[in-house]
Amino acid sequence: MKIGSLYFAYATAADPVGDELDATSSAYGGLAATQLSTQIFGPQKSRSYELGTKWELIHRHLLASAALFENDVTNARETAPANLPGYASGQIVAGAAYRVRGVDFEAAGNLTPKWSVMAGLVVMDPKVTKSIVPTNVGLQLANIAPQSFNLLTKYQITRRVELGGQSVYASKIKGGSLLAANGGIAYPGAPNPTFLPSYWRFDLFAETRINDFASLKLYGQNITNKTYYDSLYQSSQPFVQVAPGRAVYLSLIFNFNNR
Repeated sequence: MKIGSLYFAYATAADPVGDELDATSSAYGGLAATQLSTQIFGPQKSRSYELGTKWELIHRHLLASAALFENDVTNARETAPANLPGYASGQIVAGAAYRVRGVDFEAAGNLTPKWSVMAGLVVMDPKVTKSIVPTNVGLQLANIAPQSFNLLTKYQITRRVELGGQSVYASKIKGGSLLAANGGIAYPGAPNPTFLPSYWRFDLFAETRINDFASLKLYGQNITNKTYYDSLYQSSQPFVQVAPGRAVYLSLIFNFNNR
């Protein structure tokens, strides 16, 4: 096809135990100092599949794409909760598995000679498929937003002046102990995850070219001063990191490659 194409991609990967050398917890990819002798596990393995299509639209000024994808992870590590028969509380165990299925839509390019956009929408279904904790199977994978959206657009007012904005959305994120969003509840208690609420964030910017080598950019981030959170760290005492509030940046940019 002259303006469209189809593709399929397949990939595998393996992550060894302790691949995060600066981490002291298996929950963050490192080694727990209290269990060094019991963490002799094989690598965590993953397989990825993607089937997609790409189209050049508006006289090939806009590239639009859509893809179905699946990531399967096996031999993942997890932490045994208290009261789980056959395991010590806090014991690190290999052999868990999870799967992420989803669809991705993207568009980038120009709607008109002066109006450009870059947008993306991802909808995922992240599920735990195997766990030593029976109540974890089927739960949403921890620390992943099942839906996310981003739109960046700008308009060229004059040859030297551009105005633009950005909107960012992330759905509710559930926290959990390593694999699953179980909130650290001791087995056989019902899952009761800690979670981060969904949010929208809006940014604005203006940029002007001073000359061929320099430009000035004014950027306003989180202009509504929305309170939202960057990440959640699940432990015996969970905590979150608050994202920056409203902030304004003025940047002078030099480009020495122009001639």
